[in-house]
Amino acid sequence: MTNKQLSQGLALEKYVSMGHVTVRFGRSRRPSIEEFFLLDLGFKRREEVVVPTFDLVPPMLSCTNRIATLPLRLAKYFGEVIPLRIVDVPLPLSSFTEAVQWPVLHNGDPASIWMRQVLLEEAKSFG
Repeated sequence: MTNKQLSQGLALEKYVSMGHVTVRFGRSRRPSIEEFFLLDLGFKRREEVVVPTFDLVPPMLSCTNRIATLPLRLAKYFGEVIPLRIVDVPLPLSSFTEAVQWPVLHNGDPASIWMRQVLLEEAKSFG
C-alpha cells in the first residue's frame, strides 16, 4: 500500500511535518544533502527512522505513512519491487558534485584503477 497522504502532492510544510526515514552516514552520522537545504530554509523534519544507507530506506517506507527523500533513480528501482509513491520534493534542491577519493598508494592498484574506470563510464552515461 502506498502513502495516501501524498495523493494531493506535497507542500513544504506538509513535507517537514510528516514522519521521515532519513539517512545518516558513517560513525559521525552525517546527514544527506537535503538536510542542509532544509536547515538553510529554517526547517527541521520529523525523523522517525534513521538508517545508514539509502538502500535501507524503501523497506522502512513500506506499509507506513512515512516519507523519504531519495535519488530518483534509486526510488524508481525500488518502486519495481516495493509499492512506492514517487512525488516531487518541495525543496529548492540544486545540483551538486560527487567526488571519489582514494589513498595515493592505490593509484597503481589494478582493482582501484578498474573501479575508477567503471565509475567514470557510469558518470558519462548520465550526460
